Amino acid sequence: MKKTIQSLLLVIVVFALVFVMTGCKKSEGIVGKWALGSYVYTFNEDKTCQYDAAGTIMKCTYEINGDKISILYDGDTLPFETTFTIEGNELNIRDSLGNDTIYTKK
Repeated sequence: MKKTIQSLLLVIVVFALVFVMTGCKKSEGIVGKWALGSYVYTFNEDKTCQYDAAGTIMKCTYEINGDKISILYDGDTLPFETTFTIEGNELNIRDSLGNDTIYTKK
């Protein structure tokens, strides 16, 4: 019985570590500049970001949890929350209308 509990705890710890490490890799993978024409997101390692919407600059902060990203723009009280994926040099963010928006790493 004691070995079963120890084995179960070990499995739980391993899954927790995999979950945490997966989140860390996504956070690290998003760091940099991503462009779609004249619209550019810049995500920094310190969880700050900037969105340049064709010359209109909006500063922000972000948090990542799995495949979800939460972006809080300066002056807003509620964050923009959505899902995202990174494949190669493409960042796919679901926009506020539920459409996929693909940015390319610069």
